[in-house]
Amino acid sequence: MLTIQFLGAAGQVTGSKYFLRTATHRGVMVDCGLFQGGHELRAMNWNPLPIQISDIANLVLTHAHLDHTGYIPKLVKSGFHGQVWCTPATLDVTQYIIRDSAHLQEEDALHANRHKFSRHKPALPLYVTEDAEKALGFFHVQDRHKQKTLPDNVSFEYSNAGHILGSCSVRLEKIEAPNGLGMNGNQQAKAISILFSGDLGREKPIYLKPREAPPQADFVVCESTYGDRLHQNIDPTEELYDIVKDVLARNAVLLIPAFAVDRAQELIFCLNTLMREGKIPAIPTFVDSPMATEVTSLYEKYTQEHTISAEELKEPDKNPLSFPSLKFTQTVDDSKRLNDLKGPAIIISASGMATGGRIMHHLFNRLSKPETIVLFTGYQAEETLGRDLMNGAKTVTIFGEKVPVAAKVMTLTNFSAHSDQREILDWLKQMPKPPKRLFLTHGEDSARTILKGVIEKELGWSVAMPKLNEVVDLLTF
Repeated sequence: MLTIQFLGAAGQVTGSKYFLRTATHRGVMVDCGLFQGGHELRAMNWNPLPIQISDIANLVLTHAHLDHTGYIPKLVKSGFHGQVWCTPATLDVTQYIIRDSAHLQEEDALHANRHKFSRHKPALPLYVTEDAEKALGFFHVQDRHKQKTLPDNVSFEYSNAGHILGSCSVRLEKIEAPNGLGMNGNQQAKAISILFSGDLGREKPIYLKPREAPPQADFVVCESTYGDRLHQNIDPTEELYDIVKDVLARNAVLLIPAFAVDRAQELIFCLNTLMREGKIPAIPTFVDSPMATEVTSLYEKYTQEHTISAEELKEPDKNPLSFPSLKFTQTVDDSKRLNDLKGPAIIISASGMATGGRIMHHLFNRLSKPETIVLFTGYQAEETLGRDLMNGAKTVTIFGEKVPVAAKVMTLTNFSAHSDQREILDWLKQMPKPPKRLFLTHGEDSARTILKGVIEKELGWSVAMPKLNEVVDLLTF
């Protein structure tokens, strides 16, 4: 017996969770992310999983982003006591992410109760800091390209996905006895392999080591975030330069909702490049995200993950992730003082889709001001504030209040750490031979429908778009 159940990221770009069930009725979960977005998506985090928590013997993570790890404290709170596997860099980043998630949920519940804008009386966090700390006790590290054997004849091996620090694709293999019988005598054991792409990085990242070619597998579970589009062939640094010129001309405050892991650092890297080349002056720049501050320090620890040398990172005059006019805010009071900041200036703050965190307070304070420019540099999921603003909303609701949008809202997609349609195809084409079935996940239905058609036409592969909670028996192929 070997089935896969799609517990998240099936028609959404969030909540990644996949469960492989074996003949012992226990199995392996791959990724364990929070649903992020509008009320309906967030409410799904409160629904019990359609499997028994005790059935999850091991959890294997592809990378640290919240939509792949943020449900782990809730899983532990619900009774999980198995092992969680990830790369060393993923462990370090995940520590910051789930601690920050617990803290933000506690703060958001407190804020909602204080201002009485929650539908729930009282508003409660999904989990708290104690749950996050307990969850971290279940983590174990596994390096790339080293096979790890788990119980029930299951093994897995990581390869680089080039998405963020520590990110991986993961190939799982199950040794299955014929006809469900014991492997005795002349019976030939059968190996079944499943490759999970994780979030696939770009072919030419800004500074990360590029993704690796996929290994051969019988089945592939592949992301499809940008399955319906192509990124522009423009240097992201030059693209950012055009925005900053507008900021300078208007004496504006540039407000950038940015993921604290990798996106904030990429923006710093590109701003540093522009300043060193003399294209822009030393603009006051604030990274208002405690997590982004902590993650930036990890680049010196994990130099094997990127192309920036240890010597550069240690020299202030050479460090591409630092410049004299850059400041990292530390306290809530430091963050509040940015409310009085005048342009030209830049504020980089999480979260990247404006679903929580300090960016919400900056948007609440600055969206109604025409001297504000809001710049989105990554994917904005359906039913998020980021998607609403990107689509031209004139009024939005933040903290239960209506906020008019007078700010200029702009989008740059070339900063995305996700492969586009062509890059996904190029990655799949590197497989030695076609899989028996390709499952497209981690994409809205419009994007994965288009990608499905392109893959079927160009590669002739069998492609499925699984629905949420759908179960597929892999032994029927």
